[in-house]
Amino acid sequence: MAPDLYPRLVGGVHAVAGRDSTLLTTPTGHHRGPAGLHPLLHRLAPLLDGRTAESSVLARVPEPGRAMVHRGLDHLERCGALRREAVARPDGIPGQLLAVADLFSAAPYERCAALLAAGGTVDAPADWLRPLDAALRQLSVCAEPSAASGSRGVLVRIGEVEVALAPDDGWLVEPVGEAERSLAAAAVAAEAVARFLGRPARPLPGARELPGLDRRGPRTSAGAPLLDPWPKPEEIRALLLDPASLLPAGEPDCPRPAAVRPLGAGEAPRIPGWLRALLWCVHVPLRWESGDLAHSGGWAHRGLASARGFYPVELYLVTDTGAWYVEPGDLRLVPVSPSASSDPGSRFTLVLTVRETKVSHRYHRYATRLCLQEAGLALAALGDAAREADITADTVVELGERGRSGPWGELLDLGPDERPVGRIELDPPHGALDAPSFGRHRALVRQRRSGHRVFDALGAGRVGRLGPLPVELAAALDDRFSTFLVVHRPCLDAAADRWEPGCYRVTGQGPELVRAGLEPTERLQRGQDAMGWLAPDYLSASATVIVAAPVEEATADVRRLHEITAAAARIAHRGLLGAAAAGAVGRIHNSLRADVVAAVTGEEHLAPLFQLIVGCPGPDGTITVDVAEAAFIGDKFTQHTGETRC
Repeated sequence: MAPDLYPRLVGGVHAVAGRDSTLLTTPTGHHRGPAGLHPLLHRLAPLLDGRTAESSVLARVPEPGRAMVHRGLDHLERCGALRREAVARPDGIPGQLLAVADLFSAAPYERCAALLAAGGTVDAPADWLRPLDAALRQLSVCAEPSAASGSRGVLVRIGEVEVALAPDDGWLVEPVGEAERSLAAAAVAAEAVARFLGRPARPLPGARELPGLDRRGPRTSAGAPLLDPWPKPEEIRALLLDPASLLPAGEPDCPRPAAVRPLGAGEAPRIPGWLRALLWCVHVPLRWESGDLAHSGGWAHRGLASARGFYPVELYLVTDTGAWYVEPGDLRLVPVSPSASSDPGSRFTLVLTVRETKVSHRYHRYATRLCLQEAGLALAALGDAAREADITADTVVELGERGRSGPWGELLDLGPDERPVGRIELDPPHGALDAPSFGRHRALVRQRRSGHRVFDALGAGRVGRLGPLPVELAAALDDRFSTFLVVHRPCLDAAADRWEPGCYRVTGQGPELVRAGLEPTERLQRGQDAMGWLAPDYLSASATVIVAAPVEEATADVRRLHEITAAAARIAHRGLLGAAAAGAVGRIHNSLRADVVAAVTGEEHLAPLFQLIVGCPGPDGTITVDVAEAAFIGDKFTQHTGETRC
């Protein structure tokens, strides 16, 4: 008698239901299967956990359907979506590591178990040891500094695996900030773990080439289109109603510009602790992702959602004693005005700009939409952080001229592709910040995820989690917008109320059911599939939030579009925090067309401004390493004349 096997779905598998087929995305590529495979997967997914024997899985299926289920498991195995293991999955192996080992190792359980029990040595300069140790501990490797340290390079050893970075071109010394060291250390740790698990060795990026922190190269991208002017309403309508019409047909030839404004550091004051606390929620990298499914081999995530980690938003601090550029890594101040002094002053204004070619080098004219969305989210994030910290903040949405035109351009020495998009005037707090209260807000920001494949498409629970999301949306309503919550499967909110599938209008008096059942979800899926892109699997998510405005209101001109996008971003950002509070993921997903919004909501002439998909995070073959919070902000906040203590 053949021994029993234990079927297990591997990480990074997505199943999208088409009209007459099922599109499977697995580590081996894209596969098309029969239409009945999609509902079968979602029924069986909780049993395909590597701990339930195949005979037990089949025993739970009525006799007439067992042969079909067996053929379905065979198909999944051929497509690389399923492994049949000879032993049951051991307890204590994190899904994140197992998903990575699945991509490269024929014996993932053994490799993961060996890593969890492994010791490692670190040979590096003293100021690199702390972030290296923190990154390795997050990946379950016990690291000890080497007694033979003496080189200026970084070397990590796990068993027989070595990952080394030489101090070429002085990159270990410059930049010297804690954020850059933490991100580089996270990249080294993730690469060492991935190699131990079986991935072939590949070169690591230098610290100055890390996405989001690159200081090399020109400030602008030669050949990338500049986005001003946008005077024609029909072009603005295309941005909102048919996004695909403005995206480039192929991969653009424009080089990517430097991520950080390459200025020489000068004398500058330290950022006050209360202001540093606010900036941490927007302008600091929070984690490093590395893996075959991470774009460009790895990228740095900040607290702000951004198109593939490009981060077009820049921040400047203007006070009555000068103006400074705020570096996004360690939040250092770099003087940009001749009058800048070592005294931070008493009146604080944060000026937000967007550098268009950081996005238009890839997305061409569609970059206008992405720049304005990110600017609105940055204003909303800073405003929410100020409110949680009980700091008075006055937000102004504006769209200035590019480059050195106008007073802001001259004062801040803006580049030719950079323009002001808003400012926040802040009054310093009268006393110390409430660290526990603000810490809870920072924790929500930290839980945010926004990138590629954030949903556990097949392992999601039968009941979704909305938590405080409906309440947060209702609290942020604006009469200028229509806000809808499309529920894809039964969900529970924070009050344990059950939400059945359907489309709901969010109002101040409570939810109004617009359409019941799965029809709104199916229309969303068909509309996204028609775009020709790999669409999200809405049936695997819990819900989708749509914030829309009347077409004529949103498309009058680019300045009006900016104002209305910034206002809608306040709702979207509250939704992101509400999703994080529920232990879920909120991902902003573009490409929603106006005709799809009409089909889902039943309302014509609405332009979608934000689509927020809420679901459960799942492993996807990417190693994620959180960057130590202590590198950026301390446990105590002082008054505006003090410093942040770590």
